[in-house]
Amino acid sequence: MAFKISHLIEDFLISKEIEAGCTVSTIKAYSYDLNMFINQIGDLNADSADSSILRRQIRLFLKKLKDKNYSKKGISRKIATLRSFFKFLTLNEYISKNPMNTIMTPKINIEENLPKFLDLSDIETIFKVLRKKGLKTKKCKTYYLIIRLLYATLARVSELCNIKIKDVNFANEYVILRGKGNKQRIVPIDQITLQYVYNYIKERDSIEEEEYLILNLRDKPLSPRVVQNYISDIKKMCGFPNSKFITPHIFRHTGATHLRRSGMDISELQDILGHQNPNTTRIYAKNDITKLKESYDIMHPLNKFSDF
Repeated sequence: MAFKISHLIEDFLISKEIEAGCTVSTIKAYSYDLNMFINQIGDLNADSADSSILRRQIRLFLKKLKDKNYSKKGISRKIATLRSFFKFLTLNEYISKNPMNTIMTPKINIEENLPKFLDLSDIETIFKVLRKKGLKTKKCKTYYLIIRLLYATLARVSELCNIKIKDVNFANEYVILRGKGNKQRIVPIDQITLQYVYNYIKERDSIEEEEYLILNLRDKPLSPRVVQNYISDIKKMCGFPNSKFITPHIFRHTGATHLRRSGMDISELQDILGHQNPNTTRIYAKNDITKLKESYDIMHPLNKFSDF
């Protein structure tokens, strides 16, 4: 029986969900990338797909991404998806040769890979504008709490959406987040944000511990897409230019960078972010030349001895 390449995407996604234990957001990202690939370059029968033909189509797809001004990081993500997909097809003998074997991932300079973040003045502007709008409306209260929680807890947007009332510990001032692979971690939170959380909860008609903490404007559980739309709305409310890069995830990078600049140890920051690999967290050290300069000024002999 002949299989179209596109017909095998569903099998691949099931494999990643069941066997690899990937999260819903990761599965959605795989699906988005692969369907974009098929829509751009067309489809082929898997059993008759020549690896050289597939390779040319893959390179054509990557060229189209570059022409659309995709960043190296964005292209690299698409390559990672295709690499995983065609490895699956090869291992399961849908195709005989993996066309990704000779496709190289673009080299990304350290500067290009540094996480984007907001200045403290930008955070102050957002808080000031939302407070000025008045925290009496349901909309502004929801917007304000979302920003505070993203910045305070360094949560991924999916983690924010999954916080339940029972996950907030008011006595010990922490929140339980559920990250990649449904792994839980305890994250500290400041008292003022906790007070906003408390005020937000107590206005509900009924409070059940299993309920989600933040609801959308229709009193339904949040979704990452809805949070993205809210952030876009907040960006317009604050009068930031279109060139200003503001997404839900940037508040995670911003909080991490600000904590590092304030002196937080990399290992402590790793625990808050939920990174398995410490090297992933060390990127924030490279975002913080001020902290490095302080240590250099204190420790380097040339800054200690005037006779040198």
